[in-house]
Amino acid sequence: WPQASRSADDQSPPTKAHGAMLSASRCLRRATPGGASWAALRQFSDGATVRSTAASGSTVYESGRAVEEYLHFHYAPREHMLPYKFGPTEALDFPARMAAIAAAHSRSDRRSVAYDVGCAVGRGTFEMTKTFDKVVGVDFSHAFIAAAQRLQELGSVEFEATEQALVRTPLVAHLPEGANAARAEFRQGDACNLGDIGAVDCITAVNLLCRLPEPQAFLQKSIDCIRPGGILVLVSPFSWLEEYTPQDKWLGGKVDASGAVLDSHTAVSAILGPFFELEARTDEAFLLREHARKFQWGVSDACVWRRK
Repeated sequence: WPQASRSADDQSPPTKAHGAMLSASRCLRRATPGGASWAALRQFSDGATVRSTAASGSTVYESGRAVEEYLHFHYAPREHMLPYKFGPTEALDFPARMAAIAAAHSRSDRRSVAYDVGCAVGRGTFEMTKTFDKVVGVDFSHAFIAAAQRLQELGSVEFEATEQALVRTPLVAHLPEGANAARAEFRQGDACNLGDIGAVDCITAVNLLCRLPEPQAFLQKSIDCIRPGGILVLVSPFSWLEEYTPQDKWLGGKVDASGAVLDSHTAVSAILGPFFELEARTDEAFLLREHARKFQWGVSDACVWRRK
């Protein structure tokens, strides 16, 4: 996203040319009762150049290809996400696994309101409705939010996955089993300026922080809004880029004037430490498919911070 986005690696997208790609593919779209077609989803994208989410730049997150790749990232069957007998299977179901971390660490008396900031097309938000009474998914991308809202409304959304060049496969995204869609709400918004969201019990930020122009502003909002005993689930590969974040705003990932290396986890801990206890820290792999033979694999630093 331009101000609150990421690439799977902090979670990327096509255009008018994309229509030609669909025609060339001549794929037969499976009709799904109550489902939304890819043609309907295209209305949510802009006219950006066709690029994969593996690319950089803010416009990537508003394109049709981004919606497709993220619907695949969030909802595709495991056997289609990784169609080989080998490979990093532990990296699959990333959004669901991050929601499970939030569920495992949430206290029973701190499950009223949660925010999934940088929710993309909503898998994590829907998964969190199994635990929290209300979950608000926020994303800077209008296209992502529109796709999530459509899935919430209809229960399923058709999309297409690239196999090779113009060869595409029709798939269907379904609401996760056990999710309570009525508990979810999706809003287009800026993670650096969330406004008055009141007191909340949990904030998740999955592969978001290093795609923000003002990452410290987001952390400060988390400090201000999370109730004592609530949690911040902060997950990031810390892949800082000046295309998203001015270098003077990076939290770590650079060398200071004395030549000392400033690590991102250390920098974030210095901000959160006075207000939170670090409860858990793990390495969490993710896998974003571009096509059947090209993937983006990464490892995020996942931390659970409990508000003092």
